[in-house]
Amino acid sequence: MTSTVADAPRQRRGRLRFESILDAAESVLQQRGTTEISLPEVAAAAGVPPASLYHYFPNTRVLLFELARRYMEKFEVLAEEEVDHDRLEAWTDLFRIHCDRALDFYRSHPVAMRLLLGPESGWQIRSADLSANRQIGEIQYDRLLRHFVVPDSDELARALPVSMTIGDAIWALSFARDGDVTPEMAAESLRARIAYLRLYIAENTPKRVHPLGVDP
Repeated sequence: MTSTVADAPRQRRGRLRFESILDAAESVLQQRGTTEISLPEVAAAAGVPPASLYHYFPNTRVLLFELARRYMEKFEVLAEEEVDHDRLEAWTDLFRIHCDRALDFYRSHPVAMRLLLGPESGWQIRSADLSANRQIGEIQYDRLLRHFVVPDSDELARALPVSMTIGDAIWALSFARDGDVTPEMAAESLRARIAYLRLYIAENTPKRVHPLGVDP
């Protein structure tokens, strides 16, 4: 059976080469409007022998999946970034800030938008993206509990990644229509997420005087 996932190296030298190949793939893809790519051209862009590239990426499907997975990891790091408690007036601000950060990342990484929102990505990338949404949903749940007085709820915890998937679907629709997430569709996506989350979070949920885990 053909492998669909790369065997990522553990040694530092191999890991650096692995990442440099992904960097080269991103650079090549950035110059075109599709996800069509060949391993020889990536090897040339990375300055490595084709045999070295094939060692890590036996086919383009594996290469694109690993590049997409690296973007997903960066989205998780982005979700972990602190939010200024003083900037928050309502719980909806948490999700507006998260959406703004994610959209800024997409716009500065157009290949990520193509791989994660475009129709060419395939189910394997989509499935990994849904799994990443679950991880980010857990981060958002902890963030919500930290800044606002909401009850600890398994239902709410499960709703957060669902809300992300709803928002992503509207972003993907915008990308399919316009080749980008337009400001109008970005706003529509946020409205859809918030409307869904209002089924689980009260509109007048109060903000904590001080975030949990932070001394006054």
